[in-house]
Amino acid sequence: MSTHTRSALRASLKQEDVALDERLPEIAGTRPPTRPETEAPPLPAEPAKAKPEKRKRESFALVASDLRRLDALRSTMKAAGRPARKSELVRAGLAALAALDHAETIALLDALPPLKRTAAKDDEKARAGKKKSSQRKAAARKR
Repeated sequence: MSTHTRSALRASLKQEDVALDERLPEIAGTRPPTRPETEAPPLPAEPAKAKPEKRKRESFALVASDLRRLDALRSTMKAAGRPARKSELVRAGLAALAALDHAETIALLDALPPLKRTAAKDDEKARAGKKKSSQRKAAARKR
């Protein structure tokens, strides 16, 4: 770690200590003493840039009414001057759900209408296709 980085770190720690002492005067006496500054005066620290998270593609199915809701929300946001993509609306919904407590989230989940599960049918079709192909292979071997 370079001396410039160390001095900037010490300066920012000292600023945080002073800010905490100002905000919390009742416990200021119980805090350990701050380290004396022996280095050059601090330089203003650059704000840390948030590194964008790596995107991952996911596929899921929605019922038609939910897709209409997404489209309506997109239209509303566009009219309000803030166009939004479907993925942004889904992410905002996740953030809103995460802000709720467990009981509220459970109540919202319970209020959703049930959906038919088609994955089982797809699995059966896939298995049936495998059976047919294995039967064809067996018949070909007999010839």
